[in-house]
Amino acid sequence: MPEARLNIGNVEILSLNDNVAALPLSDVFPEVPAEAWRPYQERYPSGFSGPDHMLGHFECYLIRSEGQTILMDTGVGGAVSNPHSVEAMTGGVDGRLLDELQAVGVTPGDINTVFFSHLHFDHVGWNVTHEPGADPRATFPNARYVAHRADWEVFQRPEVMELFPSHWDLALGPLRDLGVLDLLDGERPLTGEVTAIPTPGHTPGSMSLAVVSGGQRAYIMGDVFHGPTQITETDWKFSFDMDGDQGVATRTAMIERAESEDAVIAICHHGGFGRVVRAEGRRYWQLVS
Repeated sequence: MPEARLNIGNVEILSLNDNVAALPLSDVFPEVPAEAWRPYQERYPSGFSGPDHMLGHFECYLIRSEGQTILMDTGVGGAVSNPHSVEAMTGGVDGRLLDELQAVGVTPGDINTVFFSHLHFDHVGWNVTHEPGADPRATFPNARYVAHRADWEVFQRPEVMELFPSHWDLALGPLRDLGVLDLLDGERPLTGEVTAIPTPGHTPGSMSLAVVSGGQRAYIMGDVFHGPTQITETDWKFSFDMDGDQGVATRTAMIERAESEDAVIAICHHGGFGRVVRAEGRRYWQLVS
């Protein structure tokens, strides 16, 4: 079942959790000393697994707007669709996105658009179905798969492909071969209420979704943030950020934007929806759903 459900005007947003993994803090935030995490472990206990690990949720988001069904990201995937990544991140445990969709009454054929926040392996795992003796097929057969052109280009570089063995061949390249891929360069409306906006830094083509309906606003973000701690500590850099300085700038801008608009925000890798609030002169994330 969905981790959380949110309505923004006429738009319904469901947070679906494909998988969970405990990530060593010293690996994912190598520049941050262990003692600096203590106050945030007290404030956000569900975001950690013991004193030395962040609990990473691999979220995908289902958005219903103006008769369209949009899936943002496809998770880590399964041992057949994304074997190296599933083994590395979850010890070989398959993701459950397809079961999560079924639980809310959605079949793969119901998805109109698969929108990628970015193209890291843990966001594209269920893109393609591979069956013995059969050609690869799009898991979501009626959908257009939408990615930013900058990410599509950078993830074809040999030095990037070496970091994620089989990632391109199994999850990304087949989208082009199957003719289901759309590339964009900047902002693009997906419906009259949902717009893709650039939020670069983690990758060159990282994007988020701006939802505006009925006088309400929300931002569904990919890896602009890795947990609520970065709402406060905007200058803490994640080890997989391709441009850490740009990531800091984007994070700061999105926090200011969300705060000024009283917008709800969804932070990838941490369940639920929240708002930016102030306490003792600092910004924090506060759960609303």
